[in-house]
Amino acid sequence: MRTFIAVELPDEVRKNIVELINELKTVEAAVKWVEENNLHITMKFLGEVDNKKLDDLIELTTKAVSGKGSFKAKFQEVGTFPRVVWVGTAEGGDKLCALAKELENVLSGSGFRSEEKEFRPHITIGRIKDKKGVDKLKDKIESLKDSKFGEAWVDSISIMKSTLSPKGPVYEKLKGVKL
Repeated sequence: MRTFIAVELPDEVRKNIVELINELKTVEAAVKWVEENNLHITMKFLGEVDNKKLDDLIELTTKAVSGKGSFKAKFQEVGTFPRVVWVGTAEGGDKLCALAKELENVLSGSGFRSEEKEFRPHITIGRIKDKKGVDKLKDKIESLKDSKFGEAWVDSISIMKSTLSPKGPVYEKLKGVKL
């Protein structure tokens, strides 16, 4: 099954981000926007994981994050990577980075997929499909870059299953792990 580890977001943060997405949609750029219930912070993408390894994944994830302690994350700023529109973290990013590093060390050291890129704490809100309207989108993002989207008390992470469908991915929480 296709799997990843995420920090889930409170309803208020997701609703605020949806307002931003609706504002950015007015530009009519070639972007596939993320559905409200799919907004999250990906801590580690694992790809295909055999069902038989799920117990190992849960055990190793628990080992990696248990006792790390909860913290507050504040979400603000809007930007783009080459093919991604994102919302960033104004507070808590350092703790998210430390968690991601620990997950990477424990899981890749036990045979799970290694990350190719350095972790940068963000919420993906859209994927840029082609250059149509991208310049106008970037101008709009620049005008909204300092927007604030709320905060979350991060006290757990979730092991998620992703099922791809013609309408987009469907995410299902397999297990929550307390920090």
